Amino acid sequence: MAAKTVKKQLPYFLLVFLIPVTLVLWWWGLFSSADVEIAERGNYRYAYLEADGPYSKLSSKQEEVLHELVDQNIQPGPEITLIFSDPRTTPYKELHARAGFIIDADAKPAAPIQVDTVPVRKVFVASIKAHPLLAYGKTYSKVLEFVKSKDMPLNLPTVEIVDDSVLSVEMPLNPVPESQPNAGVSP
Repeated sequence: MAAKTVKKQLPYFLLVFLIPVTLVLWWWGLFSSADVEIAERGNYRYAYLEADGPYSKLSSKQEEVLHELVDQNIQPGPEITLIFSDPRTTPYKELHARAGFIIDADAKPAAPIQVDTVPVRKVFVASIKAHPLLAYGKTYSKVLEFVKSKDMPLNLPTVEIVDDSVLSVEMPLNPVPESQPNAGVSP
């Protein structure tokens, strides 16, 4: 009797629960995979603030930069984050990044905002259109697969750009000397 009731309720379960949940996960990009390529990217002029500590707090630093740019009547472009520390090998209190926005060449942000440029360079790019909860894991897994397949280290800084819900993670193909923490980045 109980088995017959379960069979009877199964179509309702699928219709009311399983199908909507699957559609939401599909919309968020759960079933997507990151596209990869080797390309020349760069010459990004960006406004930023330094961020130390856990990368989970980068979004609040991004909000600070956005607030400052809006207050200074500067139109922010896509979000940009430069990751200088590998979270797999660096204690979370020592992680270092820059969080900000790409800006026009003629924009002149004032303090506390800083300005820098990522020059054109050859990079490995992983990009995906997905919800941020899924996008970062999927793109960085592709970057780490590439690094492992080439038997090379993770070259930092990686550059993360979010534009129209598409996350692109760019890793320089040539290693950056450790004596130059801002190499690959110029004023």
